[in-house]
Amino acid sequence: MQRLALGISYNGSSWQGWQKQHHGYTLQDKLEIALNRFAGSGRRISTVCAGRTDARVHAAIQVVHFDTLTTRCLDSWVRGVNT
Repeated sequence: MQRLALGISYNGSSWQGWQKQHHGYTLQDKLEIALNRFAGSGRRISTVCAGRTDARVHAAIQVVHFDTLTTRCLDSWVRGVNT
């Protein structure tokens, strides 16, 4: 198992904040969907954030980490998840 950290930036104008909510329109919801699609390991990836934003708030460098069994080069994680 490896732990990876991300520094993410986003315009939060269209989002309902960082933290997961039942309606699923948050940055954490969408990032975890992208990570799970890219990792394809069958094990669910959950993220841990070093803070959170409210609805319509932007972030310059928000630090998020996750654990995974999937092994890929770091550049692949960036390109694959962004895609």
